[in-house]
Amino acid sequence: MKRFDELAGSTLGLNHQQCRALSYALHYGNISQVRLADLLDIAPISAGRLLDRMESEKWLERTPDPSDRRVWRVRPTEKGLQAWQGVVRMSEAVADEALADFDAEERAQFLSLFARAQANLSRCANEETEPIVRQSEDPTTVAPETGAGLK
Repeated sequence: MKRFDELAGSTLGLNHQQCRALSYALHYGNISQVRLADLLDIAPISAGRLLDRMESEKWLERTPDPSDRRVWRVRPTEKGLQAWQGVVRMSEAVADEALADFDAEERAQFLSLFARAQANLSRCANEETEPIVRQSEDPTTVAPETGAGLK
């Protein structure tokens, strides 16, 4: 993460949070500012300040929602789209550094397992599920998938 931040800051002038905002704006399209704040896991006022800076640098633009004047929609600009290509290249370079001593099979296995873990976390974030390990339980004694004892 630190390596990515160094590269993004020195080459593009974007910090990690700005890269994330740009990523969500690209992925979701014309996203509301409130939804973007939720995805970034920051307060709406903090998202507003983040977007103020990004809008002043022409990475993103905000437009009023035609159906609700209280809602602002966020979308990337042409400059933001070009910056995103740089973010992707930097992400790939950092991943190559991280996996440098993995052979092709290890790399494929790692990426497959990581993608599964990421999908699991995304699914959990989108569902109203009860945590598998409850605060009253000792996580070393409960198997995460089944709740069966580990000890």
